[in-house]
Amino acid sequence: MVSVRIAVSSVLTQCSDGFKSLRDSPRDLYLTYFLMVLESFNYFSTSLLFVLYLTQKFGVSDIEAGTLYGLWGTLLVANGIIFSPVIDLIGFRGSLIVCYIINIAGRFVVATTTSKTVLLWTLLGPVTIAGSLGTPVQTIAIKRYTTETNRGFAFSLFYSFMNVAALLCASILDLFRVKLRHGFNIESLPENHFLNDGSRLLLFMGCLTSTVALIVSCFLRSKVELVDTIKLQKKKHAQAADIEDQDQEPLLEDLQHKATRRKDTIDHAAPSQPTSDSPSAVKTSWQSFMADAKDVLVSPETWKFMAMCVITVNLKQIFRHVDATLPKYLIRAYGCDAPVGLVYGINPFMIIFMVPFVGALTTKFAHFDMIHYGSYISALSPFWIVAFPTHEWSAVLFVITLSLGESVWSPRWYDYSMSLAPHGREGIFTALASAPLFAAKLPTGMLSGALLQAYCPDAHSCDSETGQETGELGMCDGRKMWGIIGALTLTSPLLILLTQRWVRPAPKPAVPEQPEEESERMLGAPNTHIAVPVHDFLEDEAVVDGALSHIQEGHRR
Repeated sequence: MVSVRIAVSSVLTQCSDGFKSLRDSPRDLYLTYFLMVLESFNYFSTSLLFVLYLTQKFGVSDIEAGTLYGLWGTLLVANGIIFSPVIDLIGFRGSLIVCYIINIAGRFVVATTTSKTVLLWTLLGPVTIAGSLGTPVQTIAIKRYTTETNRGFAFSLFYSFMNVAALLCASILDLFRVKLRHGFNIESLPENHFLNDGSRLLLFMGCLTSTVALIVSCFLRSKVELVDTIKLQKKKHAQAADIEDQDQEPLLEDLQHKATRRKDTIDHAAPSQPTSDSPSAVKTSWQSFMADAKDVLVSPETWKFMAMCVITVNLKQIFRHVDATLPKYLIRAYGCDAPVGLVYGINPFMIIFMVPFVGALTTKFAHFDMIHYGSYISALSPFWIVAFPTHEWSAVLFVITLSLGESVWSPRWYDYSMSLAPHGREGIFTALASAPLFAAKLPTGMLSGALLQAYCPDAHSCDSETGQETGELGMCDGRKMWGIIGALTLTSPLLILLTQRWVRPAPKPAVPEQPEEESERMLGAPNTHIAVPVHDFLEDEAVVDGALSHIQEGHRR
């Protein structure tokens, strides 16, 4: 008992130190976290309702709904790759503004249309494009706004905020799906109006969150504005210490001088020089993108990471089954009013509290080992339903075990991928490495629909208008369905075990720690920690960030 108390105290101390390490980070980091919550809410509200919405409101079959769900996820990844050069052209803030403008219009159409054709064109078009310009950009921003010392904790916290949105969405899902089945029940409006339908109301909330996000994104500072703020802070500290600014910040001064020269060159450029909007500039951007992609492809670390992406495809796809397979299974196995949101909400609830603790407790463990051992826990989770298919609590244990494993391996995946990515080419690196996941999304969606139709058919259904149950309850063969899913998931940790000799990253050479005085001298802020690597904001080559799309696979995982 004493050892447990000591361990808990140690974890709390490390968490406290982690939060302290972020204390002097720019406000843009916290705005990014807030935008992450809003954007993740948009994703989860769509993901959780996707197959149910198509089947209950538009009469789509299980296989067709699963295929469309897989296609939706595939397009999220594909658009992340296709539109990555756009982020280079319009910048971080511009990408988010465009994202939320598209989101407002697209989610309004999804929530209000009664046409299946219009719904699918909107879901698979504007909504996926907006997704490729949202969370991927925010994810790379976490690296930009942090340092090596606090980046691991920042990613863990980022992951927790993502799950705050998932928990919020899960908490209100059953409220809108069951209690507010008829929305506000306004008699003067048709029954399929979004104000008279709980599912449509929940989807409409995406318009409201996107509007708030649009306003917040306008307050994000550009690269130059942020550097100016950092320089001002450093100059104040230098003056307080009676130290010449030019002696303290040679790196910053040199980079700023280079930036000024670039600005002067642009200002005095000949009228014939192509602008960023010209076809020539776009062509140059694509040529730069392809050149960087070629450099990334010849790196052995890239191929190791791509191999890991292939190996862990089945591990990550179990979360697609939680989104697309589990809701229908719960309703068909246990009744129309089955607590889909409550069961699903166990996952984000556990992640919110466990990830910071696990992240703080395991910072000294290798990324690869955490991914390896944590994947066993997640892979074994479906076998609770295999063992006890007739008991509703087996689904609860499934989600609890899955979440426990996820808290171990999934946050470290982000840190692991960023540690291998070449500096300034993170977007291209993750875009190329996400190709295996991209290829697996559609088959996973099709498998979900096929398993439901074969082992859990819609013999028992819920009337979307009255909520009355029709047909026979309990026709699902959960043992076979989840046994297949579990067996496929278990292949990932076993393959990691068999191939770790080749896919494990090479250890990095130890870098001697810089003396504290020298570190403070370079920062220009004696006795003050500014959690911003200045060179990250002034690097010469633009970051092609739009393709951190392995997060867009489900946003999370």
